[in-house]
Parts: sequence; C-alpha cells; structure tokens
Amino acid sequence: MERTEKVIHVNHSFYPVPGGMEKVLYELASRQSKIHEVEVITSDKVPEEKFNFNVTRVKSIRPLGMPDLTYPLEKVELKEGVYHFHSQNSLFTVKLIKKIKDRKVLTVMAMNSLRSHPNPLVRGMAPLYHKVTESAIRNADVIIAKNLGDAELVKTYGKEAEIIPDGVDDYLLSAPKMKPEIEEKYVLYLGRLHTIKGVDLLMRASRKVNAKVVFAGPGDIKKYKELARKLNVSDKCIFMGIVDEKKKISLLDGASAVVIPSITDYAEAFSIVLSEAWSREKTVIASAVGSLRYRVKHGTNGLLVPPNDESELSKVVNEVLDGRWDDLGKEGKKEVVTWNQVIDMTEKVYWR
Repeated sequence: MERTEKVIHVNHSFYPVPGGMEKVLYELASRQSKIHEVEVITSDKVPEEKFNFNVTRVKSIRPLGMPDLTYPLEKVELKEGVYHFHSQNSLFTVKLIKKIKDRKVLTVMAMNSLRSHPNPLVRGMAPLYHKVTESAIRNADVIIAKNLGDAELVKTYGKEAEIIPDGVDDYLLSAPKMKPEIEEKYVLYLGRLHTIKGVDLLMRASRKVNAKVVFAGPGDIKKYKELARKLNVSDKCIFMGIVDEKKKISLLDGASAVVIPSITDYAEAFSIVLSEAWSREKTVIASAVGSLRYRVKHGTNGLLVPPNDESELSKVVNEVLDGRWDDLGKEGKKEVVTWNQVIDMTEKVYWR
C-alpha cells in the first residue's frame, strides 16, 4: 500500500458483533489503518469498543430486529476519501451511498439469496431487497464480488465486478501442526450456532455419523445441548463455545473433516471457515449453497452435498471417515489467499 488517503468503511454492523461480514470489515480496517487514516461508519446498535481507528456509530432504527433493515436517523458528517460500502442488501448502505460525492466502492455478497431463506417473512421481502440492491449498485463507482457467482449476477445490473476473495491470517498457512485436544475421532463444525448455518441438520445427521461432532463458535449452547438431549446425541455432540485462535487451529488439525452444512444461500456469502479449513489442508464437506457452490469443486478440492439432506450428509461424512477422500484439502489450500494479499487487491481497486 502506497497511498495515504482516508478510507471510510460503511456497514450497518461491525465487530464485536459476531459474523463473517464483521470479521472481514475488521481485518480490512485494522490493516489499512497502519498506512491510511481509516474510519468505520456503523450503527449505534453495535456495542462500543476501542480500536486503533475511529468508529462512528450513527443513531439508527432496526425494524423487526433485522440487521439489513437498519436505517440511519441522524445526519452523518461526510469527509473526503474513498468510501467502501459492505453489502448491497443494506438500507444503511443505500441511504448513505446516495449522499457521497467521492469514490464509492461496493462489496456485494450473497446476491439473490433470499429465495432459499427458511423464513417466509424474509423470502417475502425479496422485492424490497432487489430494489435496495439495484440502488446500491447503480450508485457505486466500483463493484467488488467475493466469488464468480455474484460477479455474474452483477452483470445483470449492467456493471462488471472485480473478484476479491476474503483472506486468512498468515499463521494459519504456516503454523506447525498442533497436537489435538480431543483424542477421539471427530468432524468439526466451526462458526455461529444457528439454524440457517445447518447446526440442527448436522446434529440430526450425527445419529448416523461414525464419529463425534465438535461444534466451536458463538451461540445458544444451552439450546443446542437440549436439542442434543432430545435427539439422544448428547454423547455424540461436543460444544466448545467460542475458542481462541490457538484452540481453533488445534481443533482444525485434529479433525477428520470440517463440515459446513448451511441450509440457505443467505448464510454463505463467502465462508471464511472454508478458507481456514483449507489452510490446514482439511477435507471439507459443504452444502451446495451460496458461494460454496462456486468455490468447492466436488471431488477435487472438497465435497458438496444437497442442502437440508441429513441422510446424504451423514453418508458423505462417513465416506471421509473411511479414508475415501484424502488430499482434497491440499488442493483447496492452493486457492487460499492471505489478508495482506486481499489488502493489495483492494487497494488497486480503490485508486485504479
């Protein structure tokens, strides 16, 4: 990075709120702040925390508790710089992107994903989301997509997109293999505990899986332990809660496979978990939803299963446990990029 102009990131949500989008925005802002003046404009629904860059929390409303519907209520002081908006589905984005006169970069993700959302109320809002997306794309100077699928959809709006994937920390690629903390054979779910992420599905499938299933990530563990009891899989499912980076690597290294069982396109805008698993050369079994359909090449760098199919999911997991799909993770690792590479690609888009 050579320039020193101001970079302003805009999104309705931000760290420490858990989520892939929040993680990406934090990585970009924290790394760019080493050379640029960086500011993040977000909603006051985001808890306060100190960073080495400025975070402006704008008074907002959030109808129905849905983050995408967050709407700013107060005037935002607009400064000169490059504005990087995150998510085309956000009312927060659309409200602010129209007011900006400087260069506007928009990252799109999980486009047209509401059709498979399990909540009928959310599916019914698809026409509104389409209008929001259209407005955001029309007002942006440059579009960034995270995968080929979204890049193709951007073309339907009459624009082209630069493909820039999300990254991983360098140490995930280079750290020595760690001794597993769990001695028994297991497959790993890494991420937020939520129905749309396929946690319930994987728990049901675990009844036929020939190994333990370890869940690591934020969420209502009490709720899922109760579900495990009802499904009679309390002895199969292990809940670790939020883990630090060292323990995450240990869990990845000890796993026979990583499972990403999401049930809707909406849940998988990119999947940093996929990149993290590939970084440790792990075989990944993923639902054919969202960006996973474009990143995972079945039988080459991972395995795809139909979403919401617990029978097929347990069958494929057991095939991996039997050693039928070795070395897929090594192929996947070839596609992983670091955050520093992502920053370099993003910088070129900012000032090209």
